[in-house]
Amino acid sequence: MGFYGLMQLSPGLLREKISHAGGQDRKRLIWALIIRDGALLAFAIVYIACFSILFGPAGSYVGVGSFCILLSSRAVSYEYDIKAELLALIVSLSLMGINSVLVPVLSVFEVFVLNLVSLFLIIRLTTAKPLYGNGGVYTFSYVLITGIPVTGTEIGHRMAAIGLAMILCGLVFWHNQRQKNRDVKISEVVKIKSMHDPILRWQIRLVVGVSTAILIGQLLNVNRTMWLGFAAMSILLPQNNQLRERASLRLGGVIIGSIMFALILSVTPIKWVFLVAPIAGLGLGLTPNYFMASIFNCFGALSMAYTLFGLTPAVFLRIFNNGIGIAAALLVAGLGRFLWNHHRCSKCAEQ
Repeated sequence: MGFYGLMQLSPGLLREKISHAGGQDRKRLIWALIIRDGALLAFAIVYIACFSILFGPAGSYVGVGSFCILLSSRAVSYEYDIKAELLALIVSLSLMGINSVLVPVLSVFEVFVLNLVSLFLIIRLTTAKPLYGNGGVYTFSYVLITGIPVTGTEIGHRMAAIGLAMILCGLVFWHNQRQKNRDVKISEVVKIKSMHDPILRWQIRLVVGVSTAILIGQLLNVNRTMWLGFAAMSILLPQNNQLRERASLRLGGVIIGSIMFALILSVTPIKWVFLVAPIAGLGLGLTPNYFMASIFNCFGALSMAYTLFGLTPAVFLRIFNNGIGIAAALLVAGLGRFLWNHHRCSKCAEQ
């Protein structure tokens, strides 16, 4: 396989090949992984910068969210025909844009209901196979875009950015997915058949967990409420048995990453601070480790937050919000497991 072909492989597959290779082949694979990661980071910077230049701050967050969707669209379909998939993409992005306008004028409990309904619809439309990662991609994008609401003249900029995201993601989606699942109707995939469906139960758990975490953040009136949503999302994987382990790794990574960010900033000349986030982004793309990813994620999140709140408050906020979001996720998962087991026991008793 040529070098360009190696760069098209997923990071996981490249790492697997590296672990089994030796000599020059191993070096070649390592360079393919590094250059792939660097090229992807450069593309992300250019892509997001274009949204920021065209639409201002209201568009930059759409750029981040849609970039994740764009990458996912290359490899992961919604598991039904392309026309319905493109319609589902439009619906999903539209909800992100419209809800970011509605959030400022609704009460926290109205926002909670809005998040429940909208997120469930988006996840149901896009995540027929949770292990492929679309649940995390679309939840992240929804929480990010709605977590930075817009008012006044920014509404037009936000909706224009959403429109451009629809076009770009739609083109990539059509190019890569148009030949798949041509005979599968959307109703066959999204129709709710039974609560015995583990995918449906996971989708409900994810949506309720993320929405609850955001609600708690709004009730506490903390800044960066979306961090609670991200933390809950990160914990609520399809695999039940990994929840506590991921919770420990996430919280530990956030604490260490936040402290490291503060220490690095204290010794870094101000003119070089702008490099901290991109370097961390490069490391994030290279690590397969969830704990290390949680550390690197702090650098990107805090790079902007510390300019708004100050370094020490931003670090405290990062740790506090993640702790509350993780606790909310574990609470919802535990309650859901209890209710489901109680339901099954009741059915068994009736028989």
